[in-house]
Amino acid sequence: MVLEELLLSDNGLLVSLRLGDGLKQDKVEMICKLLEELAKDWASIDCIPKKAVDLFIDFYPAMESSCGLYNEEEQVLIMDVADKIMDLIRECVTSN
Repeated sequence: MVLEELLLSDNGLLVSLRLGDGLKQDKVEMICKLLEELAKDWASIDCIPKKAVDLFIDFYPAMESSCGLYNEEEQVLIMDVADKIMDLIRECVTSN
């Protein structure tokens, strides 16, 4: 799954944050674009893939737990990105 790679691969968003490498803006943009596409694709179906749900459940806590590695300004930026991505995740799982 492409979303899994963007989040969890060796250079994925969550891994780079956990390693203290900072917020990878290019990954954020790719994740946002993919989630927008998934929301459109999934708008007319009754269920979404279980693997996606697993990623969605763990996303916010992983972002939040990484914040302790960064200064206050970077923490705010990380959580702003987490909130933005969570809004897109909600679009993926809600019926339109």
